[in-house]
Amino acid sequence: MGKVVAVVVAVLTVWGALAQIMPDVFQVHRDSRLMQFIWGPKSIWVAVLAIGCLVGFYIWNLEDRLSSLPAGTISSVTAADESGLRFVSWGPSPDGLGCVAAIDASRLPVGFKDNYEVALVCGFADPTVDRFKDTRISLSVLFTPQEVLNVSLPFSKNMADALANDQRAAISKLNPRPPTGTPIGVLNYIWFKIVLLPKGSDRSNIQKLSDVIAADGKIANAEAAVGVARNIPAP
Repeated sequence: MGKVVAVVVAVLTVWGALAQIMPDVFQVHRDSRLMQFIWGPKSIWVAVLAIGCLVGFYIWNLEDRLSSLPAGTISSVTAADESGLRFVSWGPSPDGLGCVAAIDASRLPVGFKDNYEVALVCGFADPTVDRFKDTRISLSVLFTPQEVLNVSLPFSKNMADALANDQRAAISKLNPRPPTGTPIGVLNYIWFKIVLLPKGSDRSNIQKLSDVIAADGKIANAEAAVGVARNIPAP
């Protein structure tokens, strides 16, 4: 829509300038044929034509924007930071019991490559809990920095149990209660973060995001999230 406004402003500016240069041609008088056309009995069709053009342009522009989005994403933040790390793709594992992501590490500075390893962290999105203190996370193994890293990891027990409890709680709130065994679609949100840990770090010490900082590691700005839908039998 911003492009439409820009075009309209440009046209009006040019028209206004030409009206001063060639007033007989471009200035609109009350008794001119243009005013009679705009405000006459056919004015409704002029409005319909203008609205149709605006709507058509908006839809065309919207399709271009949507086509540039990765399929199935909820959100992605790729603000540059000192690490240069960013997500290429992300999502749940094929069985829905883990996280997968492709990470672009091509811009990772040499100093970081020499001193850090890369890991993927995913967690259960819960707006009532501080994400940096939330222990319901899953951490991948540590990877030696490369141009592109393809990472896959299963949910940790804490995270899997939290997801299952949230799903059961959502089903229990349904009214009326569905018969036992009825498949119910439940959607959970999973967030993704990229972390750097010093080489030789013991990953078992990382139980929450704040532990990365405590271990002299770094948390990249890049993050993403995705919705994971599953059919759960009603209890």
